[in-house]
Amino acid sequence: MVEGLVIGVLGGVALAWSMGYTRFGADGIPMLGLKVTPLHAGLLLIAGTLALLACLGRRTALTFSALTAFGWAALTIVCENNVSHHVPGILGFDLRDSFVYGVLSAYNLVTSLLLALTLFKYGRED
Repeated sequence: MVEGLVIGVLGGVALAWSMGYTRFGADGIPMLGLKVTPLHAGLLLIAGTLALLACLGRRTALTFSALTAFGWAALTIVCENNVSHHVPGILGFDLRDSFVYGVLSAYNLVTSLLLALTLFKYGRED
């Protein structure tokens, strides 16, 4: 739930700010040390909303955490590739973005492992 709130609020504020901030470059606007483009903000907002919806059940949370762990890891690899070629792309990839995506991937991997252990240990959903 905390991940959904943090990412959703960050994405929503960044999206609103990028819509009102008329002078942002191709690499995005500065926000909390990140360069956020409108598409990047939308991605964070959608991921945060889905994370909140995934809290409705353990199986749903497990599935969401496992899928997003791989998704954030893939985004980390793409981001690192674009950073190494000095091409920000449509999401405004930056070295700091790859760190955030890596942290989100690790967090979701640990969350999915803990959920899987508790779900399969007790064998029922609460």
